[in-house]
Amino acid sequence: GNEDWFLVESSRGLYAVADGMGGHRAGEVASHLAVDALVEGLAASESASFDWPYGRPENLTPDMHRLRHAVLHANAAVVAAGEADADLAGMGTTLTVLWLRPGSALIASVGDSRAYRLRGGRADQLTRDDTWLATVLGAEGAREAAARAHPMRHVLTSVIGSRETGTPEVREVALEPGDVILLTTDGLHNVVDEPTMARIAADGAADVVAKRLVESAIAHRTTDNVTAVVVRL
Repeated sequence: GNEDWFLVESSRGLYAVADGMGGHRAGEVASHLAVDALVEGLAASESASFDWPYGRPENLTPDMHRLRHAVLHANAAVVAAGEADADLAGMGTTLTVLWLRPGSALIASVGDSRAYRLRGGRADQLTRDDTWLATVLGAEGAREAAARAHPMRHVLTSVIGSRETGTPEVREVALEPGDVILLTTDGLHNVVDEPTMARIAADGAADVVAKRLVESAIAHRTTDNVTAVVVRL
C-alpha cells in the first residue's frame, strides 16, 4: 500500500508531501487527512476576524503565521481522527510544505520528508529532519549515519498526529529564477544522493524531473513509497 500523499495547487503556489505511518491503512488516512486539513487551515486564516487559536508569535510575518497555523491545524485534525476511531489510533504522518508568495517562499516541515533547493549543480536541504539521529548527531552527522544504515535512522522525534508535536519550524527561503524546489519523502532521499538529485534536476520540465527522480529511487532499490514534487521557478 502507498501511505504517501502529495499536493500540487499551482494557482495558490501551494505544494506538499506527506508520508503516513500507523496500523492497517492508518498511515494512508493520516497523510491524506493532513494535506486536506493543511489546505483547510490555510483557507480559514484568510478571514480578517480569524481568532488564531495557536497564537501569533511576534517574530513571524503574516504569511508565516498562516502557514504555521495550517500545519498545527493539520496536526490537530490527525490527532482528533485517531482518538475518534480505534482502528486509526496512533496514526501519524510527516508533512513538508512549500508556499510561494509574492516576493517570498515559505517552507514548513514536521518529520523527515524534505525540501531541497537545486541550483547550479548543488542540492541544498532546506528543512531539518525531526529524527533521533539529527537531534543527537546534527544534520551532517545524521546524513552520514543514515547512509551507513544506522539502526536509529528512521526514529522520528516529531510527527503530525502526536499531542507531543511541537511548533513546526516555518522559514523563508531565497529563490532565484531557474531554481528547482524538490519536496520528497524518505523513499527517495534515503537512496538517491544529493549530487544525483541535482544532476537529474539540471534540465527538463518539472513533471519530467519528478518522474526521473522516482525512477532513480526505484533503480536504487528503495524499500519505501516514493514521492517527488518538483517546482521549477
